[in-house]
Amino acid sequence: MPKNVYLIIGVVAFLIVGGFLFLRGSEVQAPGQEQTTQEQVEAPLEVVVTYTDFGFSPREVTVAKDGTATFQNQSSRDMWPASAVHPTHMAYPGSDIEKCGTAEEPRLFDACGPVAPGESWSFVFTEQGSWGYHDHLNVSNTGRIAVQ
Repeated sequence: MPKNVYLIIGVVAFLIVGGFLFLRGSEVQAPGQEQTTQEQVEAPLEVVVTYTDFGFSPREVTVAKDGTATFQNQSSRDMWPASAVHPTHMAYPGSDIEKCGTAEEPRLFDACGPVAPGESWSFVFTEQGSWGYHDHLNVSNTGRIAVQ
């Protein structure tokens, strides 16, 4: 047999085996069966972030759009949760520390003042995205909330 025939047989065999392995590696879905992805998992409507003497826990959470995040102060000192970036608190749309004390305050991702130990503060997230936050009284304590 000529060398070209062996080459052609080798290439064809390679393509057949490669195609088989490729198809076998792909997940085959039965009709009507949905594949679950991370995006399809529903985000909770309520999350709780605890503040201790060690900072926020958990530091990163996910909540549904129009969901509530409650910041519970279980530390030995006051906390002031607010949108990043210190000191303006303007990362979350519409938030601005300058708006504290105005009619817009309920729509600010900013407690607009200290939250005492044993107390809590809640905020309803109406904007999707990933939003950084911090403790205005101890700016090294930070976290992130993903709103889906």
